[in-house]
Amino acid sequence: MNVKKLTLYAIALMILLLGACGSKEDDKKGESKPAATEEKADKAKEKEDEQKADEKDSADKEDDGAVLNPYIEEETGGDVEVVYTNKNPGLKHAYKDDVTIEIDEYQIVRVSNMNESRKADFDDQDEGYVLTYKMTLDNQSDEDVYFSQGVTLQSDDGVDDLGKRQHLVDRDKWLKDESTENVSQFSKGKSFTGMIAHTMTKAQFDKLTAPTLTIDKLFLNDDVAQTLGEEAVFKLPFNEKGTEKAETSSTLYQDKMVTDNIADKEVFFEKTDINETKEIDGVKITLDGVQYANVTPTAAHAERFTNFGDGELVALTVKTTIENGSETPFDKFFIERKLTVDENRGTMLNQGMLEPNYSGLFNPGDKEEILTVFLFRKDEFDIFKKFQLQVGPLADENAKKLFKEKSVTFDIPMKQ
Repeated sequence: MNVKKLTLYAIALMILLLGACGSKEDDKKGESKPAATEEKADKAKEKEDEQKADEKDSADKEDDGAVLNPYIEEETGGDVEVVYTNKNPGLKHAYKDDVTIEIDEYQIVRVSNMNESRKADFDDQDEGYVLTYKMTLDNQSDEDVYFSQGVTLQSDDGVDDLGKRQHLVDRDKWLKDESTENVSQFSKGKSFTGMIAHTMTKAQFDKLTAPTLTIDKLFLNDDVAQTLGEEAVFKLPFNEKGTEKAETSSTLYQDKMVTDNIADKEVFFEKTDINETKEIDGVKITLDGVQYANVTPTAAHAERFTNFGDGELVALTVKTTIENGSETPFDKFFIERKLTVDENRGTMLNQGMLEPNYSGLFNPGDKEEILTVFLFRKDEFDIFKKFQLQVGPLADENAKKLFKEKSVTFDIPMKQ
């Protein structure tokens, strides 16, 4: 083999060796990164999933400008302009675990240039507004329920009841059970969706931010005395300010100041996780929590507070849960509740006008939340140092005291 051939052979061998080394080096680099590569891929997929979820949520809430209740135009003969739509309000109430009602969507439209005969719905004005909401009654229980279609819509200040106008909804779109002739009956194991409308004048609409929609209790066996659950109370935001108000309202204990628009509350101290339980001969009474709020009466109810003077007011709302583990029924209305102030300064009785309506018997096995409200002048409240809540004695429907007239007492937290 001559020198030239040896040189060419050596060069070829060197190229092969370098190629092999490069391949091994690349393998080592590839082996050092799989975890990082997988992590990067996982993060990319997670980001993509989040983006898809955001896009779906946005699509669910998107206002496409469509008229929810086209029948308004047909019935009024007027021009209909969409003002506000909420396609995903998130408003749901449980009468019990398997019976619920939900506001699926609502819309406000402006109606102008309407037929003369329809102006009566708007206080004989040339223009007005219509709120239409679509709601679903879901009865997954094992018995039929009954709903009398009782709803009220009240202005923020409590002054105006905004009239229900069911004739502005096509009958085919009403909330009803097609399988029965009883318009109040809703069959077990089924779900029903329908619409309801309310009208308001321009003056009424202009001052609204989040009116209160109250939906009646359901009842059983076609007997209005056999009620099921509590009323559904929703704040319906009409604008951004209303959304803020509704969000705040949802965190408040639902006394009548909130549910009946009696007063605006601004909480300045709360403790909602007390969960202290005491007992009266098998009747368990649990102090769940307390909220203190500065109170401003609404225009419609200002006169109800005149006994407290013209100064600022403070409300204490106490949430308790009572469970009757005894064998003796007692009356809800006659559950005595009072507040001892600074041990010997004096006692205060609860303000029934500001509390939910409690009536009927607390039968053995029953369990219910009870809200108790105490009202103070702020200048007096500021000097108090200690509160104690007494619950009991309990009594029967004839106000006769039971359980040897026993009661329980809780120390009530205060802002220090």
